[in-house]
Amino acid sequence: MSDRILLEGNDPAIRAAVERRAGTVLPWAAPGEEARATVWFCPGNPPAEARELPALHWIQTGWAGVEGWFGRPEWREGVLLTRTVGDFPQRIAEYVIGYLLADALGVPEALRQMESRAWKRWTPGSLAGRSMLVVGHGAIGRRVAEAARGLGMSSRGIRRGPLSPEDLALGVEEASALEALLPAADVVVNLLPLTAATRSFWNAARLDRMKEGSTFVNVSRGATVDDDALIAALARRRPARAILDVFRDEPLPAAHPLRGATGVWVTPHVAGIGTAEPLAAEFAANWLRYKDGAPLRHRVDRARGY
Repeated sequence: MSDRILLEGNDPAIRAAVERRAGTVLPWAAPGEEARATVWFCPGNPPAEARELPALHWIQTGWAGVEGWFGRPEWREGVLLTRTVGDFPQRIAEYVIGYLLADALGVPEALRQMESRAWKRWTPGSLAGRSMLVVGHGAIGRRVAEAARGLGMSSRGIRRGPLSPEDLALGVEEASALEALLPAADVVVNLLPLTAATRSFWNAARLDRMKEGSTFVNVSRGATVDDDALIAALARRRPARAILDVFRDEPLPAAHPLRGATGVWVTPHVAGIGTAEPLAAEFAANWLRYKDGAPLRHRVDRARGY
């Protein structure tokens, strides 16, 4: 049977970008041909209703996180699921460093003074000399740490699974080292995927290990953090600051205790928004590998959850 590609949302801009990147016209499933689809490219969230796709071989999601696919009937045994990395490492690194710099340099004070036309000098801080711990040191974590080192910070990392010589050279350690590394970090960046093992991972005990006056940055998944524990930890200044882009409940309710809490900055899940060209490039590259019978990149391990 010949392949048919179902493009969820049928965005013509993404379709054109995929073909431009692949250098050929692709066999898209026409309306009414969904049941013939062997490949499903889903740039955004999967639809609320399950799809009947009996011929399906492979799903590519446009997200780095894949928890929304677990339990869906389309991702059955024998169907591959691949995720997208795209330009998320660069975007998320820029977010993390941008907000850390804004805090250190006193950007909120500058904005207040511009608004009131005041003139009161202060001494901006610097990121140089501070230490960062990246928890979840994969492709995104490597780029975040690299950007931090470029500004004079030191970086360490935690990742699950075998460590490569490159990991070891960059100061990356196994998960068992987390408890020992937390007290020395000025900045902790959470990049953990959401799995059964990481739900509410950042609990009272782990937060209490953090350095007094430190900063916690969450750009992965909100449910990896125990919100009540974080609010209590902020009152103890362990951490003293939190830069949060993801939340257990989104949109974050207006009355949520994290809104307006001292030391907390909230953004509406914008650190890693996917755009057409990087999504298209990654799918096109995997499509060419699929047609050649080569292993697909960023394949999700069902047992590990990412």
